[in-house]
Amino acid sequence: MTPQQLISEIDGLFSLPEVYLKVREVIDDPKKTIYDVAFVINQDPNISARILKIANSAFFGFATEINTVTRAIAIMGLSQIHDLVLATSAVNTFKGISCALISMKDFWLHSVFCATIARLLARKCNVIDCERLFVCGILHDLGHLVIYEKCPTQASKVLSRAKQESCPMALLEKEILGFDYAQVGGELLKFWKLPASLYEPVVNHVHLKRDEQFSLDSSIIHIANILALQEESHKTDFFVPNLDLQALHMTGLNQEDFDLVKTEAKKNMAETLKLFFAKV
Repeated sequence: MTPQQLISEIDGLFSLPEVYLKVREVIDDPKKTIYDVAFVINQDPNISARILKIANSAFFGFATEINTVTRAIAIMGLSQIHDLVLATSAVNTFKGISCALISMKDFWLHSVFCATIARLLARKCNVIDCERLFVCGILHDLGHLVIYEKCPTQASKVLSRAKQESCPMALLEKEILGFDYAQVGGELLKFWKLPASLYEPVVNHVHLKRDEQFSLDSSIIHIANILALQEESHKTDFFVPNLDLQALHMTGLNQEDFDLVKTEAKKNMAETLKLFFAKV
């Protein structure tokens, strides 16, 4: 089986909600305006309320209150609104899934922590669209959930051996399944018809490629994932890979930068979790 075949068998199990698909369709239509985008978002009370909650939070730190979706779009721009709707939609798509193999609470804690670190690292690297890296962080581990759902027997073997042998999970997935979670996650994002700027960092954060178009983004997600795993290592038995030297070279960041980012990310975690998981 290939990652493509695995994703082809999900049978709508991991489909993005209709509101996101409509938002993307309107954004991609040059004849539409921000009022059209706002109209679509406002059709979903949960998404619209969450967008306003995020826009008025310290996550962005705007000086004035944003009280309508239209104003949020005007101030934040279509790209950031798209990314926030996508992040919220992806969380909603997977949030209700139960998994016998792992703690879903720990899964989302790691994903949000990785996303928060990635956004801060992107700022340090002067990436213009930092929110896109936050979204990549939210999405980077979704391939694991697909594997747990569709290949539970093999996934159980991977988890067991990863703890016993202190071996990277991606390496064991390659051995047992023939592919790893990053490849599956990338195929899922392609299935969702997301742009390469989102799926390539998800695919390549495990094994960085020098000639990749989004190599800086992949390096940022790679570092964010490792830093998050390092902070979580005290409560798990899983092996934490070393930082790739290529990622360090690509970003130009050092251990002092990482320590500062981890400290700030931990301060922001409680609020960020509330923004995406608390009821609105």
